This record gives sequence, C-alpha cells and structure tokens, in this order.
Amino acid sequence: MPVYKYKDYVKIMRPLPNYVARDIYDIPFIEVDDIDITNLNNGKWLVNIKNCSKKDKHQNVKIVHNFCYDDVLMRDYNNPIKFLEKVGPYYAASSPDFSMDNKMGFKEILDATYNNRWMGAFLQTHGKMVIPTVGWVGAQYYDLTFAGLRDGGIFIISTLGTNNDISYDEFIDGYHELRSRFPNTQLICVGDSVKGMDSDICYIPYEDSFGSWDRKQNWWQPKLFNWDMSYANGGVADVI
Repeated sequence: MPVYKYKDYVKIMRPLPNYVARDIYDIPFIEVDDIDITNLNNGKWLVNIKNCSKKDKHQNVKIVHNFCYDDVLMRDYNNPIKFLEKVGPYYAASSPDFSMDNKMGFKEILDATYNNRWMGAFLQTHGKMVIPTVGWVGAQYYDLTFAGLRDGGIFIISTLGTNNDISYDEFIDGYHELRSRFPNTQLICVGDSVKGMDSDICYIPYEDSFGSWDRKQNWWQPKLFNWDMSYANGGVADVI
C-alpha cells in the first residue's frame, strides 16, 4: 500500500471535479470571477485570513487576503472544508500565498504554485469567488509561477520583501512579465509601491490590510489608499 504525505491525501480524498481545467504540470486553473472592486477602499475592504470572524457584521463587503505564515496556510490547505467555512460568508477570497524564493528548487516552487491554484479552484467549485494571489521567482520559472491563471480578471500581489537590490530586481522583472502576459488584468498590491510599478494599481499598506475586528465597537476603520493614491477617508461605519 502506498504511503502518502498528509497534504497528498487532501488531493486524493477531495479531488477537484473533472471540469476544472488544467495547465502545465496539471496545475488547476483559477477561472475569472465577476468580482467588483471599483469601490475598493470605499465600500469594500480587505481582511487578513487570521482576522476572519463569525462576529464580523460586514463580511459581505470584505475580501479575504491570504498573505500569512506558511504554517497557517498549510493548516487551511490540509483542512479545505474548514477553510471554505471560514471564508465562505465573505464577499470574495484570495488564494493562499505559499512562500517562494530563489533558493528553492523546482519541486518546492511547483508545490507552492500548485497548492495556491488548487485551493483557489477548490473554493470556486464550491461557489466562492476567488482572486488569485500571484508570486514569482527567477525568469526561468515564469512559465511555472504564472501557470493556472487567466487574463481579464483581478490578481493580488505583494511588495513585501523587495527591500534589497537582489529582491527588487527579481520582483520588478517578474512584475513586468506578469503585466505583459496578463495585460487585461487589474492588480491589487498589498504593500507600498516600488519604483517601476504602474499607477493603475490599488496599493494597500500591509500593516493596514488586516481588517482587525474591534470587539469594543461594531465597526473597524482601515487606513487604505484609494486608486488615485490618496488616503481613504472613513471606514465601514461611514458607508454601511
């Protein structure tokens, strides 16, 4: 009898339906959902996966982002039904941001990309709207790290960790490749803008992207950037 790692049992016991399209290396596609972010920061907001709460009264106007530690993301990957229950009440959710860096080998980068897309496709097969979280490493892996994505929707990316010359060069080269391959896709960026990025992106400072539930009040107020890079005024209390 074969012996599998626990994460492999997830795919065996809860296989994706046959209608889910596949890309290279059998990576599932995350299809384009009809997600409206025209009022992001002015009626819709981000919330970190760690701060999702059943007590949140404004789940229907929040998008769950999954920039988090890998141990948290793997717990969700190993328990996809529980993850679905957690993000289900929210307006939309991003796919998990499993770590990748240029010190990793091909297998590790493949696993990170596959798990990201698998979770996104899994949510979609259960009716959840999904925004793909996209990361990348060196140019030799672009075909892999950009697999399982469609043009014409929304991606969420992050500039975290791009604060040195090596990381910056790798990031900005991949950023331009992403925009070249997916020219009709809107971008949300968690983190500050870095030199060379475009102005048609909604930038959200990481420290202000958590959407923490304030147990002492019935609302929370994030400090986010609008599309024109000005600070947003007011929070959920002002628009609901």
